[in-house]
Amino acid sequence: MNRKDKWLYQNFIGSMSNPDEYQQYEIDKTLAKHNIIGLYALIALVYLSIFFDIEREFLSPFTIGGVLLLIVLGCRMSMSRFSADPLEIEVKDQEVYHKLLRETRNKRIIFLIITIAYMLLTTIVIAPILAGNSLNFAILTKFSTYLPLIVIIIFTITKDSRIKLIDERGKHDE
Repeated sequence: MNRKDKWLYQNFIGSMSNPDEYQQYEIDKTLAKHNIIGLYALIALVYLSIFFDIEREFLSPFTIGGVLLLIVLGCRMSMSRFSADPLEIEVKDQEVYHKLLRETRNKRIIFLIITIAYMLLTTIVIAPILAGNSLNFAILTKFSTYLPLIVIIIFTITKDSRIKLIDERGKHDE
């Protein structure tokens, strides 16, 4: 274990000794899950801040800083040599393949519903109330309101490319 990992596990996690491989795996899995939740929370807060600033007609430092932080995080994740390998799930059985596709689609649909509800409530109800303005339902007729939703819907509806069906007959024929 290198010095940086040792410092992380001892100071940040609170471990007194060096954890074994299973403990490292569980700690890394928990940290990854919390980081993803934190990233989603940051994106939701920046989205709220953007619409709050639109209602107040003022650009706040939180919005500027949040957008810059998201840009820096995106650049670091794309350029980091420690990024996660792309996950591929290889399945031999047709039933299991379709079951996995259904499960991932259902999870994405639940995420889509929560995201659409949050985005519309933020735009129509939460930001105007926080800014002290009246509720504006006329924004529902504008196309720009639905543009982010259309992008999210497209990503939700597409088939999960991580799940692959392996044809065993092709391997035996060679």
